[in-house]
Amino acid sequence: MAPQLCLGTVQFGLPYGITNTAGQVPEEEVSRILKFAAQEGIELLDTAQSYGSAESVLGRCWPSGAKRRLISKLPAQAPPESWEPALQASLEHLGAECLDGFLLHRSADLLGPQAGRLLDWLESLRVRALVKRIGVSIYEASDLDGLPLDRLQLVQLPLSLYDQRLLLDGTVAQLRAAGLAVHGRSLLLQGLLLQKADHWPEFLSTDFRSHHHELTLHLEAQGMSLLDGALAFARPCEDLEAVLFGVQAFGELDEFLAAWKRAPYLDIGLIPVWAWKSSQDLDPRFWPKR
Repeated sequence: MAPQLCLGTVQFGLPYGITNTAGQVPEEEVSRILKFAAQEGIELLDTAQSYGSAESVLGRCWPSGAKRRLISKLPAQAPPESWEPALQASLEHLGAECLDGFLLHRSADLLGPQAGRLLDWLESLRVRALVKRIGVSIYEASDLDGLPLDRLQLVQLPLSLYDQRLLLDGTVAQLRAAGLAVHGRSLLLQGLLLQKADHWPEFLSTDFRSHHHELTLHLEAQGMSLLDGALAFARPCEDLEAVLFGVQAFGELDEFLAAWKRAPYLDIGLIPVWAWKSSQDLDPRFWPKR
């Protein structure tokens, strides 16, 4: 079964993204995007307390009566006294009684001095029917080392045509075998995968630029766009429960959904050939601050 689509909302609360030149999405445009998403059957929505005003905007703009499943995140290294107020604030901002998922933005928080207390509190949210699933957001496989995976239900991780590290090393399959749901984020590398290499920022390596140029030519020869290539990779990933994507305008969502529907009929060639191994190029933590 193909992964579900999960709409990321960081752009609704912040001028997010290395390729973003338009700034934060205006609330009127957010309403158009969310109305269309609901009409197209998108129910999963990813947000976070650290995404500026995203939770409040999402709470105001989601169409009344439309089904939704919300995922939010606790800020990294949040002090214990802030946990419960933060969760309650998210519910209030979102206008929700229960979250489908609640993740830790920093998985290492489950290894620190407050780890036991934090895990007990997270599990209490499920007991109190405030959250259905708890989990972590990670960047690399080592972020899972030492975590109590048997007490978690959801892991969010980076995955794209270029960033196949956690797919090829077996991490995704291992998580699924252990009964955890896996959500892939950074599907479009903050929009880099949709731009030609000569439009990329200078900090990305020359070799990575050449690699992307080769992909562009390969896809063009088959009458496919860069978006087609990105989604033709993601749609067959059956070990994923969902893939996250973000848009900045109604037209981008329309284009994305059309490409998603085409994806099963597209063949971009040997998928592992397009994997890129350099974390310096793939991991936003290594990118310059904007």
